[in-house]
Amino acid sequence: MTEHDLELDTPVSKPSEETAPEQSSKDLYAAIDLGSNSFHMIIARDVLGQMQVIDKHKEMVRLRSGLDSNGMLSAESFEAGIACLERFGQLIKHIPTEQVRAVGTNTLRNAKNSREFLKAARKAIGHEIQIIPGQEEARLIYLGVAHGLPQNAEQRLVMDIGGGSTEYIIGKDFSYDHLTSTEMGCVSVSELFFNNNEITQANLDRALSYCRQVLRPHYRKLMRLGWDTAIGASGTIKSIGTILEENQWSKDGITLKGMQRLCEKLLEVGNIEQAEIPGLKEERVPVLLGGLVILMVTFEELKIEIMQVSANALREGLIFDTLGRLHSEDAREISISALQQWMKVDIQQAKFIAETALCLYHQAHNTWQLHSPDYSYKKLLEWAAQIHEVGMALSYKRYRHHSAYIAENADLAGFSQQEKLMLAAMLLNHRGKFIPEVFDNLPKPQRSKLPFLTLLLRLAVRIHRGRENDQILPLIFIEQETHVHLEFESNWLDKHPLTRLDLNIEAERLALAGFTLTFK
Repeated sequence: MTEHDLELDTPVSKPSEETAPEQSSKDLYAAIDLGSNSFHMIIARDVLGQMQVIDKHKEMVRLRSGLDSNGMLSAESFEAGIACLERFGQLIKHIPTEQVRAVGTNTLRNAKNSREFLKAARKAIGHEIQIIPGQEEARLIYLGVAHGLPQNAEQRLVMDIGGGSTEYIIGKDFSYDHLTSTEMGCVSVSELFFNNNEITQANLDRALSYCRQVLRPHYRKLMRLGWDTAIGASGTIKSIGTILEENQWSKDGITLKGMQRLCEKLLEVGNIEQAEIPGLKEERVPVLLGGLVILMVTFEELKIEIMQVSANALREGLIFDTLGRLHSEDAREISISALQQWMKVDIQQAKFIAETALCLYHQAHNTWQLHSPDYSYKKLLEWAAQIHEVGMALSYKRYRHHSAYIAENADLAGFSQQEKLMLAAMLLNHRGKFIPEVFDNLPKPQRSKLPFLTLLLRLAVRIHRGRENDQILPLIFIEQETHVHLEFESNWLDKHPLTRLDLNIEAERLALAGFTLTFK
């Protein structure tokens, strides 16, 4: 089932030449959300720093319903998802790559064959799809909702019910104080407790009890932080709000009493498919019961009196986050800086290593073709240099392993799972034995490029082992891709005998990884 809205504030004329679509698309941005229940796309224009929506498209793919008992996406759901993305691809083919963001959420986080799906999806849509952690999903949801609200001093509770997860965020204006992503969603709860859309008091009670258990570890902190206004995002919450309003079961927002009236009506009928309720769309029937239970439990446990419904959600947050990245307001930069502060990293040492690594990068990136429409290898190298020593906060022994673990598992706002995996692979390999096998878990383009990027990091770390407070900018020459030659200022190595010894050791270790390192 498809919903397609076109909202244009200005008339669109027919392109007069073949290049017109590309020229007119330079100020367009696209965000794609591969949710567990539906796939969403939004296309917007940047007008003086503000987002003007010009197109929306949604399809109820129900990816979560295609997960089998072994955690694999079925062939049917796999194909349905790819077919949807091919249609999405038609609408965004003229938009610049750096202005398109596509993310996968709970189901693609958990599906065992998500890697195969992402490979086919990349081909279908023409863009990389990044799997984002639950915390990042919550951050982007809040960002999208906040941009649709007036700026004021109110503390907000924002809630989003997805197909496989539900997010809770507390914040003020554009800043959040708490992010929570829980493993319950409208699809998963509906499938667990409301088989064939049947509703009885018994399965309703079981579903309510289950959702209370999932929310219980989080509600104390949410209650302690408090809020002035509760706001709901997502299609499920919008649908419930519409039903309550059209049946006059609540007004000016969603209330617990109104949802209880809806529950009573559904219990009378016994099967939601047979319920003739104004405002209930056919596409929402298979997932409404699960979403309703999650929302009722949230109201009960958090003592919510009324909830307003937001028109914005994850996809709008993606657009604003992309605008921020392109205008030097990248959340990832803030995350790296915060991690440095939290783990008491030697900032000055990290700065020198980053400068040397980037100096080498600028000389080598064309030879090694360190370019990607989906990732900035330059930024990945800089971030890796800035946090390569975070593991020392745990222990110097095996600290590179600790650094890699932290990079992969920490909640780093702005980072996708793929980006965290790339950072972890580089940090694990920034010194010691070179372990090329860790790159095997990365997609093919990154799998072949990350060893080169890691080599530059290793060289910068070796060169600065003495932790001197001076800038070192060596020359790098590359022959036949794997032969690397370094040249330093006259007599520099003579004044730094430990670095000369380290580079000799590094040459031996790189040889085992297929590289030749020489220097003078």
